[in-house]
Amino acid sequence: MNISYPALCHFEDDGYWCEFPDLESCFSQGDTEQEVVANAKEALEGFIESYLEQHISLPKASPITSFHADGKDFLTYITCNIPQGTKSVKKTLTIPAWLNYNAEKAGINFSQTLQEALIQKLNISTS
Repeated sequence: MNISYPALCHFEDDGYWCEFPDLESCFSQGDTEQEVVANAKEALEGFIESYLEQHISLPKASPITSFHADGKDFLTYITCNIPQGTKSVKKTLTIPAWLNYNAEKAGINFSQTLQEALIQKLNISTS
């Protein structure tokens, strides 16, 4: 699952530090622009994985145009790919008998169909 957040990277005499305005307490630092961006990606991955493990909803990412960079500071999107969990959970659902009959007759895999429908409905990227 690809997740992106805007990052505001600040220049200081001894290097750079980066903050995610939408994510309280998610920061990184580096000696160069490239290093601070790489470290920001690592920080974002850890932050998101921690939230997901604790079943905490992630805040919505603000548009990058909501923020302003001064001087040598810069704005960028940081994107990370969080692997989808492979653990399956059992769900019980209720559907009309006629739909169940026709789906079974057609050999439809209910679990696979539900997964595909939820991924589409939630606009989740699986690439």
